[in-house]
Amino acid sequence: MVGIASQEMESTVRNYADLLGLTYPILLDESGSVNREYAQVMAFPTAAYPQDWVISDEGIVVYANNRFELAELKAAVDTQLD
Repeated sequence: MVGIASQEMESTVRNYADLLGLTYPILLDESGSVNREYAQVMAFPTAAYPQDWVISDEGIVVYANNRFELAELKAAVDTQLD
């Protein structure tokens, strides 16, 4: 599992990761190209961040949300690890 921070400064991303105690790698998408590649209509079209996406190893988006809902996010990740 990796996180992707789109169009954010590295210091901002590191501070956020430290605040949440994240231990997985977080990649920087400085140009926003990854974000554009997976652009989609969100259930909550506010363009709010953070946006949580779980992408299968086949490259299919299996979960997307722009609100932090930990239980739902964990469940989506767990289904991909089975």
